Amino acid sequence: MKKYYEPEKIKENVSLEPIPDEVRIQYLRPGELLHILENFPVAYQPVGTLEWHGRQNPLGCDAIKAERLCIETAKITGGAVMPPIYFATDAFRDLGHGMGLGMDAEAGFQLPGSFYKMPNELLKTFIKTACENYLARGFKLVIIVSGHNAIAQQYLFDELCYETENVCFTMEYAVLEPNDPRRHSDHAGFYETSMMMYHTERVNLQANDGCENPELAVHTKRPLNESSAEEGEKYFQLQVEGLSKFAKSRLDKI
Repeated sequence: MKKYYEPEKIKENVSLEPIPDEVRIQYLRPGELLHILENFPVAYQPVGTLEWHGRQNPLGCDAIKAERLCIETAKITGGAVMPPIYFATDAFRDLGHGMGLGMDAEAGFQLPGSFYKMPNELLKTFIKTACENYLARGFKLVIIVSGHNAIAQQYLFDELCYETENVCFTMEYAVLEPNDPRRHSDHAGFYETSMMMYHTERVNLQANDGCENPELAVHTKRPLNESSAEEGEKYFQLQVEGLSKFAKSRLDKI
């Protein structure tokens, strides 16, 4: 058994199929994948969390954002989207309640649904190994897109990219131009809630009605009640444009 990938051998044994509208790797047939690899050999890897995002939002908010961005970008640029990874990292902080992880530190108790924490080295090794698998079988570039925007996440993936050739990383909002006023994020606030209202019908703003602290473990610059699908779409379309440019530029440099 040979231990390396042989593109010419593959061509002898797998017929090309037309590139489909589908970009999610798990739905592609081998002949479709080969055609994608010939045209734009980029693997998009969405990363997120299962985490408290206010009472109003689904727990998978971060990965939902990242996956949708990767899918719409791949439809424009080419490439394939890997299944999202629902694990991440975050910082432990003491904000007067005792030591807590991420938004637990804000709340003062462990919030329901925050299942995402994985030890940093394990998470880095896991995703690094996944990226090495993609690169070993035909992809030329892996772009990790995170919808979980904690600074600890940025540091971990910066380190991974430093150690791994042809792997790069971005937060979903960071693909916008530096001077764009929409180049920002929040936690379960106006921005993320608007994004969820655009991506899914699983938002319930009324879940906060009558609560003593309606913005429990929420960071936002604009009031939650101003959130809308229309605002989410504006952010999203700019991100698709930005990630498309980012992907083409990075692939051109290889």
